[in-house]
Amino acid sequence: MTKARRTPAKQLLREYLGRRLVDSTWVQRLARISFLGTLDFHPQSRTAPSRLEHSLGVAALGHRISAEFPLTPKQRRTFVAACLLHDIGHYPLSHAAEPGFARALGVGHHGVSEWIVCGNGKIPGVESLRPVLEQAGLDPKLVWQVITGDARGRLGQVAQLLKAPINLDTLDGIVRAARAFRIRGLSLPVQPFVLDDDGLWITGEALPVFDRFWALKDRVYCDVINRPSNILCEAQLSEVVAQAYNPAIFTEFLRFDDRAMADHLDGPLNTSGLREGDDNRYVFVRAGRGRQLAKAKVTTKTTTIDARHLARTRKRYFLNRSQLPSERGLHLADWGRRYCHERQAMRLVPTNPATQLPLPGLARPALNLTEPEY
Repeated sequence: MTKARRTPAKQLLREYLGRRLVDSTWVQRLARISFLGTLDFHPQSRTAPSRLEHSLGVAALGHRISAEFPLTPKQRRTFVAACLLHDIGHYPLSHAAEPGFARALGVGHHGVSEWIVCGNGKIPGVESLRPVLEQAGLDPKLVWQVITGDARGRLGQVAQLLKAPINLDTLDGIVRAARAFRIRGLSLPVQPFVLDDDGLWITGEALPVFDRFWALKDRVYCDVINRPSNILCEAQLSEVVAQAYNPAIFTEFLRFDDRAMADHLDGPLNTSGLREGDDNRYVFVRAGRGRQLAKAKVTTKTTTIDARHLARTRKRYFLNRSQLPSERGLHLADWGRRYCHERQAMRLVPTNPATQLPLPGLARPALNLTEPEY
């Protein structure tokens, strides 16, 4: 068993990247950001993992997997640092209210992450992680290029493990979400990837595991992330957030965490049914289908909401078994041909519009409710 599998993630990364980076106020802020956001309040949730737990998990996975890659020590440390910092700019409750934050502040969490890593935006350079990374012997710009997949050469090849259909971010995140809702996860082989002059490969040993992972990903999105009560809660919370915040929040972003959202949560949690786990009042229908149901209108005391307004683009994940590996395994160029998805335009509509409680009001139906990537 390797040291990476034996040593707790935080201790391992402190030794490898430096205590000043791993224990920085920016990284530790993620301990106060929920990984699953509003889903933590669903009664079937048994754990409430944080963004820090996820980020440490991705970085530890990157440390272990890159150990056998033909990288220089500096390239490997840059890659592991990128794994640790890939989510550094997340808003409170992670993805739950991000559409509202993006509308109010004009930037998503990915853009905020760049400011924190590079010190080149509304997060001043002296307050960003740039000095910390430089002191650790790491180039902030190069770390960011690995996160975005824009790095070149050998480091650019390994950076695809943060962007490809099979990536370290979702390998940790999906299993973590499954565990929180009592869905059986899976364990990876010690070395599921190979990096050579031809690029990245999934090994033959790992292919059946990743096939099961792809099915698990579809189940987690269907049975956990896209629960109707959660989608309703996220939509209403995003509307509240869009009205409550402005860019001045960036002057105190280090302290902007889940606790700052407490006053905004009770209403969405109660009216959506999420706190009670009431997922039967609404149902997803495909756009263009169930037209009578989709046209249903519900009335509150203040406004009438057309159920068609609550739309969501979501993905279904499926396996194309006709895309076979070679004797060397499955090359990166073929990952997207075996591990497939399709986008579906959906509407969340009442199951019994004549008698059930009204759809929680949405001030403006223009929020982008595209399914986030966990």
